[in-house]
Amino acid sequence: MRFLFISLACLALLGCSTSKEYYNPLNFSHNETKIDTSKKPNNINKPKPVTPTWFTNGQNNSANLLYGFGTGETLNQATSNALADMTQRLQVIVSSTTSFENIINDNNISQRLIQQVTTQTAELNIPNYNIINQAKSYNTYYIEIQINKKQTINNLQNIIKSNFEQATKSLDNTQNKSSLYRFDIAQKVNNNIKTIKSSLRTLLILSPDISIDQQMIELNNIDNKLINLKRSIQIYVDKQNSGFFYDSLEKFLRVNDYTIINNKDLANIYIILELKNYNTTYKDQNYCLSNKIELQVSDKTSGQISPKQYKVKACSRQGRSAAIDKAVEIFYSQLDNAKRVY
Repeated sequence: MRFLFISLACLALLGCSTSKEYYNPLNFSHNETKIDTSKKPNNINKPKPVTPTWFTNGQNNSANLLYGFGTGETLNQATSNALADMTQRLQVIVSSTTSFENIINDNNISQRLIQQVTTQTAELNIPNYNIINQAKSYNTYYIEIQINKKQTINNLQNIIKSNFEQATKSLDNTQNKSSLYRFDIAQKVNNNIKTIKSSLRTLLILSPDISIDQQMIELNNIDNKLINLKRSIQIYVDKQNSGFFYDSLEKFLRVNDYTIINNKDLANIYIILELKNYNTTYKDQNYCLSNKIELQVSDKTSGQISPKQYKVKACSRQGRSAAIDKAVEIFYSQLDNAKRVY
């Protein structure tokens, strides 16, 4: 019996984007609306939010209680920032010397999966946090959250177990099913795996000495089954009217190991990506885009068409190209966070 030794450090979430030149590939016309703000006073003194004392003073982590603080223009944004703050306050640093040991003889555990779980590329999962303080001052929300370390560890172990069971059951029920059904199952198992990885990573941060050997073996088995399932899915994308959003869809499909083919006759999944609405405005030195995108998925056998619409809004003071870059990133994030893309 061999054990997997994982010396873990923490989450470092980094994002980057490459600015590109875009053009409007659509044939329909649209109006760019410029709003005259010259008569509007720019120097009106806006009231400043008053920061609550409990937020200013903060709260140190204890042996079993962890805290996070966040602000935002909405309650959801403030909560997300509080969760990010809680992660940083764990004070675990990702080390370039992170070490792990594979099973020597038959190498059942995939080194790639171990790296995904134990490096900064994985996200964290912090379930069942408590909001212990909340306030709003003008347009700013303030929030303080708290988790019980022991309870969170138990919750994470239950989440991991439940997602393993769901993934296994789903993968065992794909024989003689339509391509659309198998595509749906692949997305569900993808989400199961994402939850398992983020939960394992959080578990290791909260309890560095815990062994995840058995979970890594199970994760590797599920990942291999999912790869085999995805090999049976051949996707053709009609991008004729997709505008600049095709890059987001292509990135999503390739990152998740789906096969995109150019020959429609050889495909068993068909995706139509269509930009249904495209509006621009220029206000307060911000170039803003408002887009409605429809994604339709169908297969050969069932003939079923499943459409889903996405709304993407993005603004930038750097002009149209920068606003488009933001919109493309937002659409990718919507696809990546969706339980199913259609």
